[in-house]
Amino acid sequence: EVQVALPLDGGEVSHAAAAESPPERRRRVLVIEDNADSADSLKEVLALGGHEVEIALDGPRGISRARRSRPDVVICDIGLPGMNGYAVARAFRTDEALRGTYLIALSGYARPENLQLAIAAGFDQHVAKPVDPRMLERLITEAPIGE
Repeated sequence: EVQVALPLDGGEVSHAAAAESPPERRRRVLVIEDNADSADSLKEVLALGGHEVEIALDGPRGISRARRSRPDVVICDIGLPGMNGYAVARAFRTDEALRGTYLIALSGYARPENLQLAIAAGFDQHVAKPVDPRMLERLITEAPIGE
């Protein structure tokens, strides 16, 4: 599906402005992903939706960054080196300051047992790679923040 925006008055249309989430749906998002190219791509896509996005390339740095910046949503790869995504989710759920953060698991595996492992570790959602940007945007904007 391709969407084209044409200005009615001959002025320019900002693609970022056209794609932004309404202000009440903009989120502070932390992406924890060890593949820098994937993390940067995800950051760019989410920023087009008006979200404020930070990146951490491993679990310990992700937890540390989350303690400082208090993101609304964390998108965390499961296959991280050293401290995998399940361990990151468990750390969030046992940390008083981070416990309420909305966690989305990002994984190359989407079998029922992978979903069960993610939910058991504390993730709120499980998303299979490659990620559909529209579906991810919906999950982020519909995340129950501050409830």
